[in-house]
Amino acid sequence: MRICTLRAVGDRDGSTTSSAAAPPTACGSVPSRAPALQLCLYVLMFSVWGSSFFFTSLALRSFNGFTVPVLRMLLAMLVLGAIVRIRGLRLPRNPVIWMHLAFLGALNIAVPYILLTLAQLHVHSSLASVLSATTPLFAFLFSWLLMRTERFNPMRALGLLVAFAGIAALYGFQPQTGGSFNAWALVIVVSSAMFAAGNVYTRRFLNAVHPFVIAFLQIGLGAFYLLVSGLLTGTLQIGTPSLISVLAILELGIAGSALTYLLFFHFIRLWGSTAASLNTYFQPMVGITLGVLVLGERVSATGWLSLATVLCGVVIFGIGSFLSLRRRPAAMAAPRHTSI
Repeated sequence: MRICTLRAVGDRDGSTTSSAAAPPTACGSVPSRAPALQLCLYVLMFSVWGSSFFFTSLALRSFNGFTVPVLRMLLAMLVLGAIVRIRGLRLPRNPVIWMHLAFLGALNIAVPYILLTLAQLHVHSSLASVLSATTPLFAFLFSWLLMRTERFNPMRALGLLVAFAGIAALYGFQPQTGGSFNAWALVIVVSSAMFAAGNVYTRRFLNAVHPFVIAFLQIGLGAFYLLVSGLLTGTLQIGTPSLISVLAILELGIAGSALTYLLFFHFIRLWGSTAASLNTYFQPMVGITLGVLVLGERVSATGWLSLATVLCGVVIFGIGSFLSLRRRPAAMAAPRHTSI
């Protein structure tokens, strides 16, 4: 799961880019006439990311909450490892960098993906997709508090207040249908905060490492943690899964984690970081549509009102971030990415 922007926004999978990998494109510059193929690829990117919670729900029909993230990350590791090898990228030799990557493997991959997957046993995929979109808000707050690289403006402040008011309302309401918004809804918000913390951490300590290498190694280490812990605790179970669950796992690992990551960097180089990052705000629409129309998820009117409040806050915050970034010189823009 998970979220992707410049400075203040992270993507769904928790990976990040470095400023060293950024093109000299001016931040926020969007071509007036993008080719049809590029627009189709852009729609594909945010649609695949937005459907991650939907496919996780399908995978959970046959696999337990510990097995799904293990298989997903193992597949993503294999695909990204092959890409790193084909491109001839070198792995870091500095043990300090490996220490940071080892920490990220837990903070950005193993722990949040376990939390997200377990939460989906209790929370609808449509609701999870909206709550997960709060990652940019936390990334901004952490950057502002810890690194002093971000500034408030009226739109950002309003977006934060509206979004967190929606979260508070969502957590407090107990709808009559569609399950209850209990502590598991809050777990999704916590996982989003972990993704955001990983973004800030990566920017602080791994700015010089190629983003593909960061993605490959942190996903690989995260998969290792998940696999070992699953084997030791006996929670890793395969059994006889259904075909639809197997296809869902393949989609999550290959398309939802590896392909989208590559597409994101393609658009950073083509359009600039801010334009590429706007996909974050389209993802919940995909998740809600699939959850309601395909899975038949039902939520009370009060619940939908709370989710709409959260989504409005995220969009308002995104507009404020976009306006703020357009005022900055291109040289100050350091692109970052999060949520495969």
